[in-house]
Amino acid sequence: MHERAGRAGRLDLHLVATLQAVVQTGSVSRAAVALGVSQPAISQNLRKLREHFGDELFVRSGRGLQPTPRMLALQPVVERLLRDMEMLSRPPEEFDPQGAELEFIVCMSEFVEFTVLPRVAAEFALHAPRCRLRGVRAHHAQLLSMLERGEADLAVGSLVGAAPSLRQQRLADHRLVCMVSAHGRWASEPPGFQDYVEGRHVAVQRASDQMDPVSERLRLSGIRRNAVITVSSDFVAARTVVATDALGTVTRAVGQQLADLFPVRLQPLPFDAGSFTSRMIWHERFQRDAGHVWLRKLVEAEYRRWVQEPLALP
Repeated sequence: MHERAGRAGRLDLHLVATLQAVVQTGSVSRAAVALGVSQPAISQNLRKLREHFGDELFVRSGRGLQPTPRMLALQPVVERLLRDMEMLSRPPEEFDPQGAELEFIVCMSEFVEFTVLPRVAAEFALHAPRCRLRGVRAHHAQLLSMLERGEADLAVGSLVGAAPSLRQQRLADHRLVCMVSAHGRWASEPPGFQDYVEGRHVAVQRASDQMDPVSERLRLSGIRRNAVITVSSDFVAARTVVATDALGTVTRAVGQQLADLFPVRLQPLPFDAGSFTSRMIWHERFQRDAGHVWLRKLVEAEYRRWVQEPLALP
């Protein structure tokens, strides 16, 4: 029998399970019951295993089968193989935020980070106390590589021109309003169409956007504004509107928050600009990860809650 060792083919999982069952039961018949197969099938598997290893593996002793020294040497390997296979066969575990110790990195614009991230952080404190949350900002061109390398788990914003290879979900459709100084010429009467077209404007070009989403939305409506000042932050835009009496165009949700912080007023646009969409994007490899699914649902809920709040105000 030793001459035939190594000539048999590769072992499969059923043969390895046979070894473990016979070791545990000490009987071919009981091993068959444990594995839910016939007794001849166990006997045939043992024959193949003996040929493969060139050893009897089990010998009869009294009423049962006892492992040979070769089988005793193989037993730790067999147990480890079956344990590993059982682990690989398990369905993915549900995410337990209370016990998790992970860091989630979310790429947001400055304003979305200011308004939404604290809300998400409050939920972390309640439901995921051992997890860490980090907000980052990045140039649009870096987003894809950051998501691919795991340097960011999620990106949130208008993200116009995001790579089509990324997964994305719509968060909200935003209507635009005109932001003016509360002490300026447009505070009591909204600008007309000609006033808007010919007026001086403050535009916002964020690092996370390939293009200014407001200007793109206006362009699609056939409107080109005279943007004499371009800044990278909504906060700077609001202060600039107050200092220069120029016009700013923002979403209603953003404008309402800015009006709570700066002496600005929101006026309707003198035309219908439609709306533009904010979204969150992530890499395909995080699509089914339970922790990332939990994070996306949380960010989605808090973002939409923030957007709906101004609509409830008189």
